[in-house]
Amino acid sequence: MEENSLIYQQVINNKFFHDFIVFLKYLEQKPIKRTVTGNISLIDIFSLQKQFHQQEVFDKFKKYNWEIRSERQLEFLTKIKIIAETMYVIYKRKGHLMLSKNGKGYLHNIGPVTQYWSMVLHYWNRVSWEYFNPSPEINRKSVMDILQQNQNSIWKSLMRKGIQWIDFKLFYQAVKIHFKLEDFYKDLDDFSYYLDIEYGVIKRNLLLFGCIEVEYKKDKYKFDRIIRFRPTELGIFMFEKGINSII
Repeated sequence: MEENSLIYQQVINNKFFHDFIVFLKYLEQKPIKRTVTGNISLIDIFSLQKQFHQQEVFDKFKKYNWEIRSERQLEFLTKIKIIAETMYVIYKRKGHLMLSKNGKGYLHNIGPVTQYWSMVLHYWNRVSWEYFNPSPEINRKSVMDILQQNQNSIWKSLMRKGIQWIDFKLFYQAVKIHFKLEDFYKDLDDFSYYLDIEYGVIKRNLLLFGCIEVEYKKDKYKFDRIIRFRPTELGIFMFEKGINSII
């Protein structure tokens, strides 16, 4: 049964997925007010905050005495909203966000594993990775565009590794060579490329969705840097889904 599977446990333990469902259930109770710029109102953000599992985001604001003034300061919330829009589980009406009939069906007619993979596949295939991680471009083609359009090659290579640890430096160097990305960074240092892969592919994508786990090491500036990562069982499941996806 789905409820007893390791995949199921990893799905329900994923903070982003939990908060995605919280967002939709909140909308089921009442519409969310949009600001004049189309963002989620602060009143709704602070109401949602109490239920979100990604509290480390809010803790950072508290630690530095920063004030949350806009949804756009909360990347994960903007990502939730955009994914939900691409799935047509929410819609805009008269200055509000509302749960659609598709959204009600999504919440009540399918199980968590199906909800999860549908959410992730819509991000992988329908939401621009470039939007959340601007990267160098040549002739209107950006690095993130290239990686997103060729994501199946990445998923296949990760599937071949199974749950073995992968050296991050070797990984991002192999990606650069395989997809011929050298020209995009010829006027930039190698660290710019490193950051694009670290954030655009790893932290804001695979790690966020629980598809990998990572190990860090402090660099000379005392920042945590990824030294290696490996796919989780959920990641292997999703890479196979991604390769066979028609979304």
